Amino acid sequence: MQWMLVRLLTVMLTVSLSACVTQSNNPYNTVSAATNQARAHTELGAAYLQEGKYEIALEEFNIALRNDPEYALAYNGLGLVYGALNENAKADAAFQKALQLKPESSETHNNYGNFLCKTNRYDESIKHFLDAVKNPLYETPYMAYANAGICSIRKKDYVGAERYLATALQIQPLLHPAAYHLANLQFNRGDAKTAKTTLQNTLIAAPSAEVLWLGIKIERVLGDRDNEASYAIQLRKQYPNSAETQLLLNSQR
Repeated sequence: MQWMLVRLLTVMLTVSLSACVTQSNNPYNTVSAATNQARAHTELGAAYLQEGKYEIALEEFNIALRNDPEYALAYNGLGLVYGALNENAKADAAFQKALQLKPESSETHNNYGNFLCKTNRYDESIKHFLDAVKNPLYETPYMAYANAGICSIRKKDYVGAERYLATALQIQPLLHPAAYHLANLQFNRGDAKTAKTTLQNTLIAAPSAEVLWLGIKIERVLGDRDNEASYAIQLRKQYPNSAETQLLLNSQR
């Protein structure tokens, strides 16, 4: 399960810089040409980062900062690149510089929180996720709550994890990674009925191997053999080589 947590933290729930770097429509915009250049190169860096082209992304973010040394989003981008490259000291410094320049940036708090959790600095990580949701203008607070929940699982704070994941789902009921992790927590503490309810939408919309295997385990406990068989067929058909399919086969022997 740990590898999945890391994947969720670093890929699925990381804020995209390109979603945050936009040109103002204000006709009285007085942004300097240098800052506009910094924005343009940051947008390019974000696009290359999403494609996994880290060297080019790094170059674009550095060009952005040569145009405007105080462009916070470019430092945010550097933090993401250095984090992906496991250059942790550089990533940490870049995120801190971004927050020094723009302390209200929820996106940077969320991304820095992801980095801190990845490097096992759990308490600091969760603090940044909660700082992210303090901003009433933050458009995706459910992402920060979900990340706080996932990081709390890694910290083995399961009570806190359930609280954060439930809050994320209250805001965005179709956030499937949060639903999976919350249902898994509920199942592991013996509440299969609630876990089934939590996982229901995800089983319909996004049935990964992990989700299907959890669904099978839930139905075994609840005694619904029809649903158990249905999920087992899906798992074997869609993910024949997965670790979860092997667990299913082993459990049927």
